[in-house]
Amino acid sequence: MPFEVGEIYVPANAEEIRDDFLTDIRLEAIKQGVPNPPVLPGSDWHILGTALSNIGLIQYSNLRISDDNMNVLTATGEDLDNIREAYGLPVVPSSPATGAIVVTTQIPLPLTIPDGTEFVLPNGLRGKVSPTAINVFTGAEIAVVTIDTGEDSNLGAGEIVQFVSPPVGVQTEATVSVNAPLAGGVSVETDERKRARILNRLQTVPAGGNWGDLIETSLNAIASLQYAFVYPALGGPASAKVVLCKNQNTETGDYSRQVTAAATNIIRAAIFSKMPSPMEIVVQSVEDEPFDATIDVDLPSAATSGGNGQGWVDQAPWPPLVPADAGRSTIFAALGTNLFVNANTATAPIAGQTNILWWSSVDQRFYKRLVVGVTGGGPIWNITIDAPLVDSNNNDAIAGEYICPATSNYEAYGNTWRTVTNGLGPGENTSDPNRLPRSARHPFEEDGWHSSLTIQQLKSMVTAHPEIADASWAFRSLTAPSLPLLVASAPRILTPNNFGMYEI
Repeated sequence: MPFEVGEIYVPANAEEIRDDFLTDIRLEAIKQGVPNPPVLPGSDWHILGTALSNIGLIQYSNLRISDDNMNVLTATGEDLDNIREAYGLPVVPSSPATGAIVVTTQIPLPLTIPDGTEFVLPNGLRGKVSPTAINVFTGAEIAVVTIDTGEDSNLGAGEIVQFVSPPVGVQTEATVSVNAPLAGGVSVETDERKRARILNRLQTVPAGGNWGDLIETSLNAIASLQYAFVYPALGGPASAKVVLCKNQNTETGDYSRQVTAAATNIIRAAIFSKMPSPMEIVVQSVEDEPFDATIDVDLPSAATSGGNGQGWVDQAPWPPLVPADAGRSTIFAALGTNLFVNANTATAPIAGQTNILWWSSVDQRFYKRLVVGVTGGGPIWNITIDAPLVDSNNNDAIAGEYICPATSNYEAYGNTWRTVTNGLGPGENTSDPNRLPRSARHPFEEDGWHSSLTIQQLKSMVTAHPEIADASWAFRSLTAPSLPLLVASAPRILTPNNFGMYEI
């Protein structure tokens, strides 16, 4: 089996080793004058080769595992920790949850709730107000952070917390915010995040407050931070802006990349305590910028048309795009099982045969439905489906969300799309030629964390799903984050909204 010089060779199975062994034995025997060497099954050489290959396969596999364990790109668990320790990177402590709570006041005057005012979660863990909340009225949302850390400190919207010693005029009970539930509590740093810290150390050689040092300090401060980006000299010499982003949370349906105020304060404090005082460093979160996108894909035909079952569900995927659709078909209205779809095709869906997908912009997933009735024609198709369009959080479909043809692997495609969008980084903070290129985002986009929608995302989809023979963008509401009007404003990061996949 051919392989590259310098690459550790790992055979597919023991038979491959045995056959290589027997080939060498046969060739050498012929060379020594033996016209018909006995290497067939049942021969002594074949029996010996089988025994040796079974032993050899174990050793080859151990070599590969050893190589993987020493490589920062493939090491996991304890082996990755050993690499982290070798580079002198600290253990990142478990993270607190951050968010906001909604308070109720008992007097019609603005109140102040001091920084550090404690409250208790239903499970007994503690939290506190941070920073001081001023001009507080009933219904105000105030930023909080948990004192205790880990996953158990996370708390969903609408849950009740109780102040230990409520300030005068503030009720004891408060409610976790819908807009900013308590999230980000992490017990153990993930392997991928450890890997990101190690790679930052190798790539940027952090030291003396350079941009790599700012990233490393940020990542070391709190485990819930996904990554930090630096815009050097944005405000002039001896200045920098550090911009933070977090991971999407598929479990809670939080697809924002913005870091909470409390988490930002933790990172800001870590940076300010380490960096020299003459440096002017601004620390802020990215700003979400939602985008819609669809892609054309070349998938295997439906199984009923001779396909392998890994592509389209129907012989005639519906709705097929036509130029007037401008790259997507949308919901005009959804009323229970009665669905109105904007699609300019003249081809009608077939009741009882056509399957469609709906992409929920709320929980970022595909849902499949069967068309059971068709009334009238386009460009607004009135169809009846076998069940209402409701997502996992009981959110109904809304006008403008996307309808596309059904595929066999739609759940996997949705998972990959969420992973792809979670890997986007923020765009630039300015287009001022007097500040650029010095103040361009670090790391540069060509070095990773692409901010624009390009062939990179299509490549990720195709790589993850070999049944996709080809892919291209059908529609993008944005191709890159827009620039903020002011340098003081946060850079923007593309966050997913509507998505669909259509027949190429």
